[in-house]
Amino acid sequence: MSRIVLLHGFAVHLTAPVLRPPFGPSASMTAFDKLVSTGEAKVFPWGIERNVSPIELLNPSVIQKLYKEELDLIHSNELQTNLKLFLEQEQPKIVVCHSMGCTFLQLYLAHFSLPSSVKSIVMIQSDLPINTSFHTSVPIHHLYCPWDPTLILSSVTNKSLRAGLLASKNSNVQNILFPLVRISNLHTSSIRDKKLIAFINSLS
Repeated sequence: MSRIVLLHGFAVHLTAPVLRPPFGPSASMTAFDKLVSTGEAKVFPWGIERNVSPIELLNPSVIQKLYKEELDLIHSNELQTNLKLFLEQEQPKIVVCHSMGCTFLQLYLAHFSLPSSVKSIVMIQSDLPINTSFHTSVPIHHLYCPWDPTLILSSVTNKSLRAGLLASKNSNVQNILFPLVRISNLHTSSIRDKKLIAFINSLS
């Protein structure tokens, strides 16, 4: 059993020689490296494993295709059922999700309940429309930042402003501005920031 379950975002299992090596056990959520190594946090790995060439990695159509495929994947009953079994096994106190992982959890909550052990949900840079509803009474802490280029692109692609940019309009969600400060890949800045761990520990 683990105190925290992590739901990573899009394209975590996408690799390319030299440019994009495989992520470690924390699945790009490196702020949690220590907690994952001790077993206090555990990742539910759900993405599509794909290796591409460096040229393909820079091709927007390749990335867009994977985005649509992973979006289809998180709608599947099989994957949602696997998450249910995983949560029942781990009995976490906190569920933390990032980007498309937030979409995954929102879809899951439309069909399944969380274990009674779960006391808090932390959504980070959610790839969800700003007016999304959540079928749960568990408190949701929603971390957002207006200068996330990945979510700006997602807003254009999905023709809908993303909550991870401008905050959720759901009155049951606590919105928290969490500035992205790490220049290399701003979209994952928050999940590499030790301040995130301090915030999550404050919920315990």
